Amino acid sequence: MTKNQRIALQADWWPAACREQGWKSGDRKLRLLVCSWAVSLPNPTALDILQAVKSDEHPVRMLQSTNDLNDRDDVDRVKAVLGMLSGNLARTGEVGRPEFGRARRLRNVIRAQIKCLALFQERPRAYVAEIINDKFNRARRVEHVTIRDLTADLIVSTRGDKVHESPSQLDQLVMTLARIVNQRRKAADMTIHDMKLKAGVPCNCSLCQHPPVADVGEEDWSIFEPELETADVNTEEENPF
Repeated sequence: MTKNQRIALQADWWPAACREQGWKSGDRKLRLLVCSWAVSLPNPTALDILQAVKSDEHPVRMLQSTNDLNDRDDVDRVKAVLGMLSGNLARTGEVGRPEFGRARRLRNVIRAQIKCLALFQERPRAYVAEIINDKFNRARRVEHVTIRDLTADLIVSTRGDKVHESPSQLDQLVMTLARIVNQRRKAADMTIHDMKLKAGVPCNCSLCQHPPVADVGEEDWSIFEPELETADVNTEEENPF
């Protein structure tokens, strides 16, 4: 669990659940017990969690500290359960569905890719929006497809008697943008490290060794909105990264 995630849990997710349930937010033992049940039960309802907390049973994973949580699946599950206990309907829908957390992380990758692409491509948001529409709306079944329509669900199809799994739509977009950005970077004779520093995105190369940025708050969708950019993406006003 990262420092930012720990802060979000203690200052936001847990207090919100406590206000709804009438718990004391300073009760560390209760917090660890609730989090333990959150990562132990596969697809719990709010009632399942509350009954488990009040029971004499022990969770499969009994946390000694929130440091025992990993920064991906564990945190996704705890965040969703605490959101459900706080009455957050959006978070309730994420309980037992790890693809929601994974989709947020993939969109974070795409945000960074768009910032890198802005070094080489005019109106990068519009460029990515067009890629999305061309790639995932080939039959033009709807007027326009945006990144909000893409998921992190595996694409499952049948070929004869065999079931075939393909990367999700968001995974495909990440791979497509990675290829495009890499081609543009090489053409500009720029290293990955230099590109990321210039674009203002985290770099985890051997020179930097920065950990990945964890998702802890509400998503900023503005970087995906092509209408918010002008043709001059290199000005300070339009290119704040």
